Amino acid sequence: MKTFEINGVTYQEIPQSPRRFSKSMSHLMMATMVMAGGFMDVGGRDRKGPRVDLITEYGLIQNKKSKLSRREREWVVATFERTFRKVETSDTSTPDTQPPEQ
Repeated sequence: MKTFEINGVTYQEIPQSPRRFSKSMSHLMMATMVMAGGFMDVGGRDRKGPRVDLITEYGLIQNKKSKLSRREREWVVATFERTFRKVETSDTSTPDTQPPEQ
């Protein structure tokens, strides 16, 4: 798994399982599309996000140095958080974990 660090926080890629659709559902969707007028874009919106490197852009967003629009920043953050998770690190140098002195 891919592990990297952004602003001192370590992230790891979330394993994705392949999506499987049943044959009957695929046939039903195909029939619905044909009856609705073919293979045209039903939603009318482009649902793809900006063509940027997620990791680099997420770091820029965290540092408030991104030049993307608000919608594009929200898309990058949502996609990043869906794709990667924060890795918990055990830091033993904190004062809370030191044994009490006698």
